[in-house]
Amino acid sequence: MNGNTRQRYLLYALGFVALIALWHYVGPMLGFGGSDEATGTNTAQRPAVDAEGDEPARPSRRVAATHQGAKPGDTVEVLRMADLDRVPAESAPGRDPWHYIDPPPPPPPKPHVPTKEELEAQRRAEEAARRAAEEAARRAAEEAAKPHPPELNWQYLGRFGPPEKQIAVFTNGKQIINKQEGEVIDNKFVVAHIGYESVDISFVGFPTVPPKRVGVTPRRPGQPGGNPGGNPG
Repeated sequence: MNGNTRQRYLLYALGFVALIALWHYVGPMLGFGGSDEATGTNTAQRPAVDAEGDEPARPSRRVAATHQGAKPGDTVEVLRMADLDRVPAESAPGRDPWHYIDPPPPPPPKPHVPTKEELEAQRRAEEAARRAAEEAARRAAEEAAKPHPPELNWQYLGRFGPPEKQIAVFTNGKQIINKQEGEVIDNKFVVAHIGYESVDISFVGFPTVPPKRVGVTPRRPGQPGGNPGGNPG
């Protein structure tokens, strides 16, 4: 065996040793290769399935110190294929952000319970209102029982004559009469005052009743007027 052949066999041996070392250190970091002794696990003590019937996760393998950027304590989690097949449990339905719901109405207020003072004040107010109503009814009855002046059934048509002796003209639809101030009509009405376009009529037997003011009644076509040249009727 010459020197070249011997050197070639040595290179082969060194390359084989380098491959074994590379497989021993780099294989566990990539997730394959290595023995249970290298990873510090005991297959005899690991159960076949967990409480849910799935294969338990393998212990985390520590990253080799020779890996670029690796730090002491870093771990690489092993992917559990059984978790990918597990169906997630149904979650409770929540509020739909795309569906508007009217808020519930506020609760009705509690009914007010009146106090003793409020009940007494209410009773006094009701008593005062009852007395006022009774007094108004009594006065109305007294007023209705009193004699009232008769209704004036004469219309005032106008006046004529000199200013110091004015004569008022009246009609009841059937006849026309002329009266001066102070004269009486039908023994019921007194011509108290003759104005420019109205007269004040007092009532016989009712001195406390204020006079009633009567305006001029518009004449209809064909209606006779007063008697300018006649005497008061």
